Amino acid sequence: MENNNTEYKRELFKLYNAVNKEIYGYGVTELKVSCMEDMIIFRTRHNRVHALQILEENYALLKQSVDQALFSEFKRMFHKELEEKMGLHVAGMLRDYDANIRTAVTVVILATEEKSS
Repeated sequence: MENNNTEYKRELFKLYNAVNKEIYGYGVTELKVSCMEDMIIFRTRHNRVHALQILEENYALLKQSVDQALFSEFKRMFHKELEEKMGLHVAGMLRDYDANIRTAVTVVILATEEKSS
């Protein structure tokens, strides 16, 4: 499937949102998917998890650790879904979230086959 067509991006959106719901209990409020030759970039807006907001005030280190654990689980689950449901070969994934603007960026790096000479 051509990686810039609407149906392909729709399937990526569904997978991303399903994994987000599985981990955080709700979907994203906005999602933009950009496909490049060897990368897929997801830019999303999220509502903040209320429990993490509460932890942030008095338990900043704990909140940071919980965030990292949730990011790791998201990446593990999303990686698996992309490979199993979309047939993609994922080499790696980067993810970050800025609470001030409620925006997350996830970069999926696809494995590339080296061509033999």
